[in-house]
Amino acid sequence: MKHTCYIDACSYINLSQDDCYINGKTLLNLLSNEVNLKFSNEVNREIARHHNSFMPDSHERASKVYKLSNKKIKTYVDYEQRLFVKVSNTGDSDRGEKYNLIACLDDYLANQRVGLIYLTDDSKAINGILNDSIFSFPIIQIWNSFDVILFLLMRNNHFGIDIAEAAIRDINAELGKSSTPSTSHVKTQRRITIFKEYVNKAKMINKVLKR
Repeated sequence: MKHTCYIDACSYINLSQDDCYINGKTLLNLLSNEVNLKFSNEVNREIARHHNSFMPDSHERASKVYKLSNKKIKTYVDYEQRLFVKVSNTGDSDRGEKYNLIACLDDYLANQRVGLIYLTDDSKAINGILNDSIFSFPIIQIWNSFDVILFLLMRNNHFGIDIAEAAIRDINAELGKSSTPSTSHVKTQRRITIFKEYVNKAKMINKVLKR
């Protein structure tokens, strides 16, 4: 049975920046072959605003939009009132992250879905607006794009250690694009540390798989 992965806009964009992985595929393409990708309607709108030629078109994305189906908690507003301090408004920067968590929880409550993944590269949201809510539900695994690479290394025989290390480097560079000359030394060092940690994790996986 496949995992169901609720991906937010930032990860969707980061995993769609290059089609150089295995027969002209993006990391997003490869992930789509291994999991059931889903997202909220709000995240779909955010993706549309940042669409590039490597991303699936609007018709294909529409098939991934999750529709709430819980008979007791029926709307996003109902969920927000239970999960967060206040209800979001159109245009709020954290609305997509909130809606994706709601969709993920609704999928569990309405459909008893297991193997749920919440995928985001927005650590600020995880440690901020989502912190109290998302960590209250142990049914959800939290991933970032680096975790996707480790997963592909485990799942895809053609996705070897050399490709994994290159992909980790690519994602690290993509995340670094938001850095400015004023970015603190602490944040830069943290990004370097995370990069090294994931390269070492990839090497461990490769060692165990012995490909």
